[in-house]
Amino acid sequence: MVNVGVIGKGGREHALGWNIAKDRDVDIVYYMPGNGGTEIENKAENIKIDPLNFPEIYDTIRTKGIDMLVVSPEEPLSKGIVDFLYKKGYTDIFGPDSEGSLIESDKFFSYDIMKDAGVPQAKGIKCHSLSEAKDAIKEFIKLYNDGVVIKARGLTEGKGVGVCNSLEEALTQVEINMNKFRQDVLISKKLAGEEFSVFGISDGEKAYPIESSFQDHKPIFDNNKGPNTGGMGVAGPVSFAPKKVIDEVIEKFMNPAIEEMNKRGIVYKGFLYAGVMKTKDGLRAIEFNCRFGDPEAQPAMMLMKNGIYQPIKYALEGKLKDLKIEFKPGGVCCVIMASVGYPNNYSTGHLIKGIDEAEKLGTKVFHSGTERNGSHVFSVGGRVLGVTAYSPKGVIQSKNLAYLGVGVIDEYTNNKKKILQYRTDIGLYATKN
Repeated sequence: MVNVGVIGKGGREHALGWNIAKDRDVDIVYYMPGNGGTEIENKAENIKIDPLNFPEIYDTIRTKGIDMLVVSPEEPLSKGIVDFLYKKGYTDIFGPDSEGSLIESDKFFSYDIMKDAGVPQAKGIKCHSLSEAKDAIKEFIKLYNDGVVIKARGLTEGKGVGVCNSLEEALTQVEINMNKFRQDVLISKKLAGEEFSVFGISDGEKAYPIESSFQDHKPIFDNNKGPNTGGMGVAGPVSFAPKKVIDEVIEKFMNPAIEEMNKRGIVYKGFLYAGVMKTKDGLRAIEFNCRFGDPEAQPAMMLMKNGIYQPIKYALEGKLKDLKIEFKPGGVCCVIMASVGYPNNYSTGHLIKGIDEAEKLGTKVFHSGTERNGSHVFSVGGRVLGVTAYSPKGVIQSKNLAYLGVGVIDEYTNNKKKILQYRTDIGLYATKN
């Protein structure tokens, strides 16, 4: 029997740990720090620890006898938790080192990796100053006249990308980006088409797919209106990205990127996220991330037929080719319930009700921004819950079930004061032909 640690406190970490705990070889999952939902999971324990306090994490690994550590959030990865633990002699840690994490944290690095690896992507210009960025925007608008995309170079919690449709909008947005994030920006040609995500597991040599495509919903309001968030819901598989498209992303996007990193001395072991646009000219990479998505991990973990623990174990051993990863047929949907006012000004500390009742309907409620006081759950963040459902009959049925659960929580929690908000159109676009 093994003890597994999961670094992080969001819905993604809740879903990963929940799935890992189902494996018969796993004795306990330690969430560091976890949340109000992980606290009461089967075979689980929360440890209140800062994910960036690497020495304390190392001490916890030794005192708790943690046999495997899964680092889920991008920030500790990019800041070198893997490097730190490797120097301490602890190597059973799943996630890329700080150099591998540049695939997400440095848009210039990822742009160059894709360019050198021959991964199809939008043309871009790396800009180190506001004047360079404005010149690049004017060049793209003049050449293509269909807008630009502005990407902040560092970590931005999913909020550093601006899609602009006009010169005036882009010039305004780039000033906001560079003032807010204080970072260089990548100016890219705007792509037109259908966006989706694919996830792989890399053992350092190749990536093996999570065999479903997903569509995240970033804007806060229905019909993709309002400011971008960390994600308001996700559904999959996406009808316009079937298995053959997933395989193409693995073979033409992920594996070339992994090979290119290998050439640079970077052995990438961990989850790899590819944001992809299906355009009239074929597939184009939008971005790579060095971890599983949130909220994509929540529904993805419900599709794993035999669980995620064994694939992680085999990946750490560098022999994923020896393992058959199986998935359930059907569809999945996750609807995020967020604090009213998110992603801008919102209040926390509100009592959240109806979770048990929602799960009795057949949903799984993954917690993001919650903490527990006895039997009561309170909101402590912007994104609070991820109400998730699986159906063997497909996305539409899973969407309907997820919204049944959302409706119950909405009725119990919002009966006197509007505390939680959510989109009503998650999964709608995933089923379009």
